[in-house]
Amino acid sequence: MPTPIQRYVPRTRRAVRSLIQLHPAPWRWKVGLEAGLALGLPLGLFTALGHQGWGLQAALGAFTALYGASLSRRDRMNLLPLVAAGLVLASGLGVAGAGSLWLSNVCLVLVSAVACVLTLGIRLGPPGPMMFVLVTAVSAHLARPKELGGVGLPGLPLIGLVAVGATLAYLVIIAPLLLPSVRKRHGSASGLRVLYPKFQLDEDTLLMALRVVVGVLITCLVSRPLGAHRTYWVVLSAVAVLQSSASRQLTTIRGVQRMIGTLLGIGVFELLTLAQPSGLWLVALLMLLQAATEVVVARNYAFALLFITPMALLNSTAGHPGSTLISVEGRVFDTLLGATIALLLFWASEWLVRRLPLFTQAKPTNAP
Repeated sequence: MPTPIQRYVPRTRRAVRSLIQLHPAPWRWKVGLEAGLALGLPLGLFTALGHQGWGLQAALGAFTALYGASLSRRDRMNLLPLVAAGLVLASGLGVAGAGSLWLSNVCLVLVSAVACVLTLGIRLGPPGPMMFVLVTAVSAHLARPKELGGVGLPGLPLIGLVAVGATLAYLVIIAPLLLPSVRKRHGSASGLRVLYPKFQLDEDTLLMALRVVVGVLITCLVSRPLGAHRTYWVVLSAVAVLQSSASRQLTTIRGVQRMIGTLLGIGVFELLTLAQPSGLWLVALLMLLQAATEVVVARNYAFALLFITPMALLNSTAGHPGSTLISVEGRVFDTLLGATIALLLFWASEWLVRRLPLFTQAKPTNAP
């Protein structure tokens, strides 16, 4: 009979192997191309007009193109306006609370709660609530006064730029429907009531939503006292881990992947900065990184972070000479802090729910 250690070693080996192995999922070439174009269209347009900063702000709306990737174009034509409206509203709430740190945190927790309940309840699919939280957090940071640690940009134009980016992303997705052959191939739309027939939060998804909301609340409260450079980076790192799965093993793997992938991604960023990309070259590079992220993210999250991290750092340092070092240091610390908080919260909640009568009477569904 094997000892506990002998039983544990194979499981540990499988967990370590899963950090680097490619999962049996398709390479999402079409999604990557669409995501790259959706990002590059507003960014390239404003860069050509001499306002690259506006393009980087409009790029927040480009996340519209990431949703509904498994649906037909006709179905996405019906779904994405709702996603776009949600992202613009999220940006508006971020701007509305930007003048006060506590109000900003309240808005961020509110968006996290609503986005989690809706996206998980209707099974919207990836990237789930993540982008709504991201747009809220980044919009708040951009609109926050400089004396409070923000960028100090005017709020209303920022919301308008997010709306422009969302509109252009929508056009990227539906433009192929102008071709008769594409319309014929995609047939008629199913309708949102058919795609999402009912709203349901089962035990696992409800617990996942609660973890995300509590995780956002905790990271908002502890980030500044612990010396985080950017609270929204800590929040996003925690959300990325907690929204991934209700499984103990998968969530733990996602947290470790977040840490390792970010550290390796910073190395990629350092190599890219040697070329000092700017102007349209920077636009092309960001498009490539966004496309590559969507192509590989379903196969391995750590590999995707090799592209996500330099994209985020290039975005945050573009037009801000001398800010590279603090951005790199901040990205490392904030990511490690957010992922650590997420894992501690996840395992603490697992310990708690096992001792609640509601959960202990039911058969566990997420045992590794």
